[in-house]
Amino acid sequence: MKKILSLFLILSVLWMTGVQAAGFPAQQGLVTDEAGMLTSQEAAAIAKAAADGRYTFHVLTIDSLDGANATDFASSVYDSWGLSSQDILLLISAGDQQVELNFINTSLQNAINSWSQNQVGGTGSAAITGIIDAYFIPSAREGDFAGAISALITELQSLGSTQGSGGTGNGSAGGVGGSGSTGTGSAGGGVSGSGGPGSTGAGSGTASRSSGLPLLTLGAIAAGAALLALVLYVLVTGQRRRKQLSVLQDQLADLLVRTNRAIETLQPFQGIVQGKTGEMVAGISKRLDAQLVEISALQGTGRSPKPAFYQLAALKSAIGQAEQTAAAFRTRLEDEERQIALITDADRNVKQQITELKKDTPELDTQLQEAVKDTGYELQEIAEDLKELAEATAKADQLELFDPIAAQDITEEAQEQQEQIEQDLRDVDVYDDKLQGFPGVLAAARTKIAGIIEQNALHNMKVKPYVNLDQASSAAETLRAPLRSGDMDQVRSIAATMDMLVQEAVAMTERQAQIRESNRRDLETVRSGWSGLTQRLIGLQSRLAEARTRFAEQHLASLAGVLDSSGARLREGAGEVPQIETWASDERGEYDNARSGLDRLLTLQEETAKQFSSVSHSLDELNERLEGVKRLFQDGLGRQTQPSGCWRAED
Repeated sequence: MKKILSLFLILSVLWMTGVQAAGFPAQQGLVTDEAGMLTSQEAAAIAKAAADGRYTFHVLTIDSLDGANATDFASSVYDSWGLSSQDILLLISAGDQQVELNFINTSLQNAINSWSQNQVGGTGSAAITGIIDAYFIPSAREGDFAGAISALITELQSLGSTQGSGGTGNGSAGGVGGSGSTGTGSAGGGVSGSGGPGSTGAGSGTASRSSGLPLLTLGAIAAGAALLALVLYVLVTGQRRRKQLSVLQDQLADLLVRTNRAIETLQPFQGIVQGKTGEMVAGISKRLDAQLVEISALQGTGRSPKPAFYQLAALKSAIGQAEQTAAAFRTRLEDEERQIALITDADRNVKQQITELKKDTPELDTQLQEAVKDTGYELQEIAEDLKELAEATAKADQLELFDPIAAQDITEEAQEQQEQIEQDLRDVDVYDDKLQGFPGVLAAARTKIAGIIEQNALHNMKVKPYVNLDQASSAAETLRAPLRSGDMDQVRSIAATMDMLVQEAVAMTERQAQIRESNRRDLETVRSGWSGLTQRLIGLQSRLAEARTRFAEQHLASLAGVLDSSGARLREGAGEVPQIETWASDERGEYDNARSGLDRLLTLQEETAKQFSSVSHSLDELNERLEGVKRLFQDGLGRQTQPSGCWRAED
């Protein structure tokens, strides 16, 4: 069985001469532009023209024939797309500069022959070559492929409409004696054509063949077609996977080149750099050498024969393994390339950075001397920072040639320190002015606080804003020492505390004024709410007493308990009101305590009101249920008396 299958595979491969290993492009409408020669608008216009006529044109553009014969390739595409006698395939290979016209239609061939003879040309493939030269090549030579395709389609449609249907054979089982001619043309100017003459003779079959083939023959044909499809699938898929495997092996070769290039990039540093840079270079070089050996070994393994095209599983496994290997090598190489870029960037830029630091340091020293002169402060902390900056710059300068990475690290820290020194020098004047003007800030805050107290009668409030102002004044005194020494971090911290104390002093006074006003308003709300709740309690107790005359106690016990507990809470809350009023008075000034008590009483009133509403709703439901029972009882009495009268009427 295996020998038979192998023989069949070989015969199938020999039979399919024009079939390409990678398969044929899938049809994408009437215009399949694999080579990207047309814009979307041009493709749409060509597709419209291709379907508007006696024949339907199918345009296929490809990048290259990959060495295949154009006529065989076009014929195979014609068959694989399932085209009929009214279909015309126009194949354009951009890379090969070839044009192929493929069809099976005797009448069209006759029309082209007639056109060619009118032009004093030949017939058959020569006629096809002539019409391609006349209508396609001129526009294609100018790069206008859309115009070239449209011109050729228009002329062939015109020939078809004037020729009519003629000569396709009139026997039911017979047909065209030969396939239609195919022509080949070169878009570059030179044209080569080949193809059959396109017989016009009618077939000789008779109606007796219309009875059909035997069922067994049809089954054999179907089985053969299925087997052929399987063979084609194995062939195309296997060749595609082999090509994919070759591409992955080429990627390994590219990685090998990149690895060699990375090693060459490190060569100027090897044997020269020391310290941190030397360690990095040695580590990168060692890892790249190891990767170079691994890739070379894999390439040696890859030279062994690839699995045969029909070994699909083995090909798939080899592709997966090759993809993983290439991805792993690529990731490792990219990491090393980033490390190399760090080294080269440091080597290229650190010298300039050190030069800029050297240039800026004297300017900062001049600014420091001017600040000392203007303020009278020693600013020794800033002077020490400048000294450290100069030392760091000198150290980076020493390391720049032999250890650029370490020099860059030191330079980056020095640049940050330089920026901080510049900020400190600017802040000396800022905080000196702030210290000089702070007594005025305190005076303004005292005036504002006194005005709020006087306007809102807050003389007896329990908060002490002036204590905050005194603390801010004390903090201002502690600001002088760090400002004089140039400890600007400490200066900023103390200044922030000073501002916070002043802001809190004013804010707490304003808050007391707001609480005092809201206390007065809510006291009135509590008093009026208490009166209303007391009246509701009396009303509900009256309704409960009336309900006891009509309902059993078991229906009313829970409601009575709610009213009793609510009444007790109301009495307790009412007892707190005098104390809250005392706290809220300007004589006591305990506005925060009063606020807490009022919030508690307002919540109590709200909850009590909800409970009273619930009791009222429950009493209403009891009354409604009682009324419903009464109606049912009355309806029952009415139904009982009505039948009695009827019986008497019948008697």
